[in-house]
Amino acid sequence: MSESGPPGGPPSTPPSGGRPSGKRPAIGLQLKLPCATPDEVSTRYGADLKQSKFFIRTKQPRPVDTLVRLDALLSTGAPCFRAAAIVMRVREPPNPQAPVLPRAGDPGMELKLLAVDEAGRELIVSLGGTPPQPLKADPAKATAQKPAAPVAEPTEKAEKPSPPPPAKEDRAPEEAEKPVAPARPARRAPMIGIDLGTTNACAAFVKEGKPTVIPSREGYNTIPSIVAYNDKGKFIVGHPAKSQLLINPRNTVVGAKRLIGRAFTSPAVSEISGRFAYEVVEGENGEAAVRLGDKVLSLQRISSMVLSEVREIAQHWLGTEVSRAIITVPAYYNDNQRQAVREAGALAGLTVERILNEPTAAALAFAHGRNLDQRIIVYDLGGGTFDASVLQLAANVYEVVSTGGDTFLGGVDFDKVIVDHLLSVFKEKNGIEFPGDRVALQRITDAAERAKIALSEQQETRINVPFVALVGDKPYDLDATLTRSELVLLTGHLVDRTLSVCREVLAAKGLSPKDIQEVLLVGGQSRMPLVRERIRAFFDREPSKAVHPDEAVALGAAILANNLDSGTMGNVLLIDVLPMSVGIGLPGGRFKKVIERNMPLPHRRGYTISSTRDDQKTLEIAVFQGESDKAQENEYLGTLTVNDLPKGPRGTAQFDVMFALSPEALLTVTAEEHGTARTVIATFTTKATPEEIRKRLEAEEETPQAQSQSPAAVPEAAAPAGGVMGWLRRLFGGGKGQQTGA
Repeated sequence: MSESGPPGGPPSTPPSGGRPSGKRPAIGLQLKLPCATPDEVSTRYGADLKQSKFFIRTKQPRPVDTLVRLDALLSTGAPCFRAAAIVMRVREPPNPQAPVLPRAGDPGMELKLLAVDEAGRELIVSLGGTPPQPLKADPAKATAQKPAAPVAEPTEKAEKPSPPPPAKEDRAPEEAEKPVAPARPARRAPMIGIDLGTTNACAAFVKEGKPTVIPSREGYNTIPSIVAYNDKGKFIVGHPAKSQLLINPRNTVVGAKRLIGRAFTSPAVSEISGRFAYEVVEGENGEAAVRLGDKVLSLQRISSMVLSEVREIAQHWLGTEVSRAIITVPAYYNDNQRQAVREAGALAGLTVERILNEPTAAALAFAHGRNLDQRIIVYDLGGGTFDASVLQLAANVYEVVSTGGDTFLGGVDFDKVIVDHLLSVFKEKNGIEFPGDRVALQRITDAAERAKIALSEQQETRINVPFVALVGDKPYDLDATLTRSELVLLTGHLVDRTLSVCREVLAAKGLSPKDIQEVLLVGGQSRMPLVRERIRAFFDREPSKAVHPDEAVALGAAILANNLDSGTMGNVLLIDVLPMSVGIGLPGGRFKKVIERNMPLPHRRGYTISSTRDDQKTLEIAVFQGESDKAQENEYLGTLTVNDLPKGPRGTAQFDVMFALSPEALLTVTAEEHGTARTVIATFTTKATPEEIRKRLEAEEETPQAQSQSPAAVPEAAAPAGGVMGWLRRLFGGGKGQQTGA
């Protein structure tokens, strides 16, 4: 068996090393899987399917090179996927006459999938694999050649055949034992949960049934999300990087989580880049990047270094290789940011099995195994972001009812207002402006953070930072006293902003604070006494102390990882929602929502779009995410481009456009041309800056593009339960998407 198959040694392989040497007559196999939903199929057989392989247990395996028409059904009898395959390896049953039965695992045959139908391709993509070629009308004609990976060149369009009954002559002989369910894969490397925070990262693992935080090399339960480039030309991560921050701020990256997945020209990057001592520059694909020494690194690369450190620590602690993880993100992260976190995980050598929203993870840590039935709100105020999510808990069902947040509101913003106050005190006492030295500013910021933490326990603290400025030959110190009451005045408006988000999240579903039975405080900044006081007043109840603010998210991710890894995911049902609306830019700079905020996931929605000019050569669909009616005020995700439109009057070329969201809120957009069956899948380009796209939209005529129909929800049958059959293709990879034409 392959490395993901049952234990007991590899199957017999042909002399050619497993490569097919010729064709044999095709057979038809109809296989009923012991899985009721696609999610169960993904959990049980994902390791093989990701590699376009499938192992079937049978005491009479077919010879190597036999072509197989496979019709896989769910246990309910519903179709799962269809494929054309070839027998690559076989494991013969043990000889009963032998004196000792060999421990070779279950007999059977390993299939290599040469072509799969649309459902199968979607399943493989959702698992992070590269699907083989589309299944044509007659899968039995598939040849025993190496399956081609999807390419960006026009190819023959795959049809969607209804499953025909396998021909009698293609079926296995009656005397052959009916193939039984594929063997469960052997235990793979452990899967950990990772909270990739703005300030700190935390990892956890379920050990002997108990979720446990994995300590750092220094014995701490968190690892600073800091990467530095030192004077020896080496990158250092975590606690060592933090320890040299004050003397090397120019080459030390903090707060990468606020920048990752954002375009360099976006207003958000312009707003916050000046707050960092390091230089934020434009990356090769137009994204925000950082300059450290003579190197320009993407934020994905920076975050991957933190994740690599987490991975190495976990491997040392567990004593085995770690290559899989669930990584959490703020609920209010947009699609680009989620994709960027996946890339960071891949760069760190991790297969990211799931992107999980932080509030949902915290709810898992709070409620798992407690059989609760209540409505809660998770108030997640971390180092750089804020999320508020209302969840309905019912036994093992975790349903997100409403969510909202602010990706520019966190502990660093509290630090900033303290720094601004201290600089005002410095000017008042010394009669000079702070000269703006980056090293000195970092020292002041560090002192401000320590003062903020101290005031959680004390009523007053002294702040002394020597030699923050030198004017002529005279050095100047910063010496100030800060009281808790002053801190309340300085930061009260920030806490009020979090409560405004809570109010909006509740109002979105017609709820009020009295409808909440439990308030979970998550994130280091939620420890602040002012936060607890105002939460208590707003919800008229004491916030829960059942979860650790710094560890709850990682522990929840570990719980989900354990459920996925052990095949007991059916015991936990997560129902999440779309945090921000997604839609398209229209002429005049307008924004049309296609899928509204708080829509349960997975979800699909489609509409028809037409050419707007005579003899139009190219159709561009600019995709944005946000709540404003103006495209320029929303986050630009990318542009789906359809080239070589047929000549004709405006409106001649028409496309059915489909927006598909996965359970993780990852978006795929497809466009299918009427009449030609040409399909473009996620052909996104980000070469044009968001501002160029917005200006182009504003400059176009005020002619509506969506003419045939308004966006309409796809029937429920189009989005199978569990969502793994939804398209999870990456949106932006720098290359073109697939085009298929008749």
